Amino acid sequence: MEIKIECAQYLEEYYKELFFGNVNKRYRAMTAVELRKRLKRLTEANIKPLEKANELSDVHAMLSKVCAYLMHKEGKLPPGPAVQEWEKNCDSMKEFCGALARKDLEYLSGLSLEELEHVLRMQGIRRYLLTNSLDRAYQLFYIPKTIKKGIRESVNQKPEEEYPGAREMKRRFILHVGPTNSGKTHDALERLKECGHGAYFGPLRLLALEVYDKLNSEGLACSMITGEETLEVPGAVCQACTVEMLNDHDYFDIVVVDECQMVADPYRGHNWTRAVLGLRAEEIHLCMAPEAEDIIVQMIKRCGDQFRVVRHKRNTRLTLETKPYNLKRDLRKGDALIVFSKKSVLALAAHLENEGTHCSVIYGSLPPATRREQVRRFLAKETDVVVSTDAIGMGLNLPIRRIVFVETRKFDGVGKRTLNPEEIKQIAGRAGRYGLYDEGFVTAIDELEVIRDGLSRLPIPIMKAYVGFPEQLLNLPAEIDTLVKIWASMDTPSIYEKMEVDELLSLYMTFEHVHQDDMDTFTRQEIYKLITCSIDIDNKMVMDLWKDYCREYRDADELEFPYSPGDDLYDLESYYKMLDLYFQFSRKAGLPVQTGNLNEERRHTEEEISRILKTECASYSRKCSACGRELSWDYPFSVCEKCFERGKINRAHNRGGRRRAS
Repeated sequence: MEIKIECAQYLEEYYKELFFGNVNKRYRAMTAVELRKRLKRLTEANIKPLEKANELSDVHAMLSKVCAYLMHKEGKLPPGPAVQEWEKNCDSMKEFCGALARKDLEYLSGLSLEELEHVLRMQGIRRYLLTNSLDRAYQLFYIPKTIKKGIRESVNQKPEEEYPGAREMKRRFILHVGPTNSGKTHDALERLKECGHGAYFGPLRLLALEVYDKLNSEGLACSMITGEETLEVPGAVCQACTVEMLNDHDYFDIVVVDECQMVADPYRGHNWTRAVLGLRAEEIHLCMAPEAEDIIVQMIKRCGDQFRVVRHKRNTRLTLETKPYNLKRDLRKGDALIVFSKKSVLALAAHLENEGTHCSVIYGSLPPATRREQVRRFLAKETDVVVSTDAIGMGLNLPIRRIVFVETRKFDGVGKRTLNPEEIKQIAGRAGRYGLYDEGFVTAIDELEVIRDGLSRLPIPIMKAYVGFPEQLLNLPAEIDTLVKIWASMDTPSIYEKMEVDELLSLYMTFEHVHQDDMDTFTRQEIYKLITCSIDIDNKMVMDLWKDYCREYRDADELEFPYSPGDDLYDLESYYKMLDLYFQFSRKAGLPVQTGNLNEERRHTEEEISRILKTECASYSRKCSACGRELSWDYPFSVCEKCFERGKINRAHNRGGRRRAS
């Protein structure tokens, strides 16, 4: 309490000097009426009820204007009542400086006099406080400087040194470098079969499931661990995991890390970086596309570990067809047609089904079991072709003879752009599966030259590997969003880049809104655990469930089991994501999981989605949102031309009516 009084006295004197000093001499014209209104508002009684620190910023700005006006009038008033009134107003505002100081300190009650003095000495602070509260100044000036210092002290600026356990080992890396369909993952897994205690880490739950099935079927007991599902096998000597589940405290003798070119992904790449830098294993097999070799080698050298490179060549020829593909004329069984949105997949598949061609469909939001069912149907020749997004480019081994790029542009979150060479090679490489074909073919409906150029170009080396937010920084005295923003703004060594943090910050803001009245009851570690749930933030149903869980989990013995929002395709896919969230959130919150119910609902949902795709795919043809008329599968707008023209006429009539009325 004594320190708080000292702080209040010190800040009061500081404010008197600030608001009646040279830094505040910019004159603002003001009428006598305006002055009286502002003087009436600048009283201790008026600011006492204020509950938020940011409300004080307006008070600072108003006081600054009034004091500047009073200083301007000094020596310019005629003797008599005017001067007396002026002196009274000056004394009143100086007294108010004390009230404002005390109110400002209410929001920084733990501030010591030493810290306060330090804050007020910082460059730029004086002018800032003329129009902003002390709390805002503290957050903008003091916190970043002290946090940056804390970050430098807490985290070595060399990311590889954040993993002392791995640095104490002499690890041996084998880099499997090659294009798609070159057998690199297969060879790495063959070595994994010889492990006493090993692990596979991949980018997709589907890939982890495939490795889990493969190893168990070949006699090696293997468990599966992903963020959404755990399958325990008694006596397991190996585990198949998604890369997010990697724990750098676990020890293995052999590890396989798949698709290491993902280090360049701004949202997930830090998981692969952590694998390379932090895995505790004697022998680590890294499977990657050629463009990742240089950056991975640099990372290994920085760690001081040994490595050798095994180069893999494609096992079948890949030939680019010379003529553009015509959907009606050239469609053959075994083709894979590539588009770049779920909407386009369903529309094209519906078009083909209505033409008598049975389709398997593959896109990112399909549950793993449904994807496998679509693959099974294609393998069993129940379907003729595959219609897929670029999800086909990672991990799915299909008997595809020809890849057809129906589209050559994709939406990347900002706008539509042309495919880059690495994307083209990744997708095109799925043509000509080894053991079934001697040759694979690639073509396109339009812009065949884009595909030709992409296939002919040498791979562009990845220049940066993304690093993630170090959780030990949560021990520093600042809110998570402040820590993340400051950390993200700091420089990194030349080969590293900070992960994108917009989704993380968005979830933090949502959590903060949900718990606006009791945020101070949560530790930063607890909040961080919940905002790092792997969820689709663009799906409203999933986000609403996450918010409900954030609101309820502390007072619940277990989380409320999700219910299906409906029975159409979108609802079922959303429901599956909600089931995944239920499992993931329960584990993070340390609450029990209704395993039997969860497995049953997942199975039922997967079967229902598979049924819809099998029996109702033809119904997903594109229709005009206004009149319901069927549109071509690739029609770019939601209304047909007739409805659009009719709308133009109606809009013109409406504009004309408004003009006449006016």
